[in-house]
Amino acid sequence: MPHFKADLGQLSRIREFVTETAAALGVVPTALDDLRLAVDEAVTNIIVHGYRGAGEITLDITADGNDLVVELRDEAPAFDPTAATTGKPRQPEAHTSPGGFGLYLIRQSMDEISYRRTSAGNELTMRKRDVVKGVR
Repeated sequence: MPHFKADLGQLSRIREFVTETAAALGVVPTALDDLRLAVDEAVTNIIVHGYRGAGEITLDITADGNDLVVELRDEAPAFDPTAATTGKPRQPEAHTSPGGFGLYLIRQSMDEISYRRTSAGNELTMRKRDVVKGVR
């Protein structure tokens, strides 16, 4: 599984990895934007709210039948995004600072998310159903 430094400067490299891996697995092109958005938001949350400094993120993307499964692992303090409450975000003009949409966007972009805390840290699994059609 690829490891990435927990640094916002790595986001473009992570997006590239997501795009290349999804294409190699045969993910339908219409699902790529949702996939990139969910991974980008989850990784950003880990970096900004989890580590708040140095750390490492492990990212694995696999096919499970026709489903795409993304697993993110980190050693930041425990945080369960599935337990966090997120209603519909306020209108953008009501925001006085950037952010606040990440968990909402992840939940809208993916079909299922799950979390578990292990002895090694946080493990977030995101699933997008019926998007792997095979390499053409």
